[in-house]
Amino acid sequence: MEKINFIKHDTGGNNIGGDDEEWGMEPAHPRFAAHFTHPMYNDPANDWAPFGSDEAADVLAEWEERRDELTSSTPLRDMYDSEEEWREAVAEIGTSPLDEDDEATWVVAQAFTLLRLTGQIDDEGKAAALRGLDRLLQETSNAEEYVQQKRDLEAWKNESN
Repeated sequence: MEKINFIKHDTGGNNIGGDDEEWGMEPAHPRFAAHFTHPMYNDPANDWAPFGSDEAADVLAEWEERRDELTSSTPLRDMYDSEEEWREAVAEIGTSPLDEDDEATWVVAQAFTLLRLTGQIDDEGKAAALRGLDRLLQETSNAEEYVQQKRDLEAWKNESN
């Protein structure tokens, strides 16, 4: 698959990285690309975009390398090392300030990565991601990026739904 290169921009769209600072992202699954059309879904520089924070970029990069482990029926919980880690992550959403590695950031990053790479998300994973987005909205006074992500995720339907 051919990589798409991006130039890093600040949240106002200004080029801050020059031509030398490019980001590579594998192309999104066609269903993801058709549904998640807002430019932020391909913006690796906006911290509140699904793949813009360091944490989310790391999650995406890791799973792009492990893409062959994901199928059209992989549940979000399978992206965690164990069932216990998954349960703890979901239970801990909102239990610490975001600047102290709140699980909301990680759950949302994993969810959008699963969607981007497979074009699907299970109902349980979608519910966890929506809880995470609610937490991020609360912490950011309803940042427009999280409002858009929540709206788009709420409207998402898997092919079998």
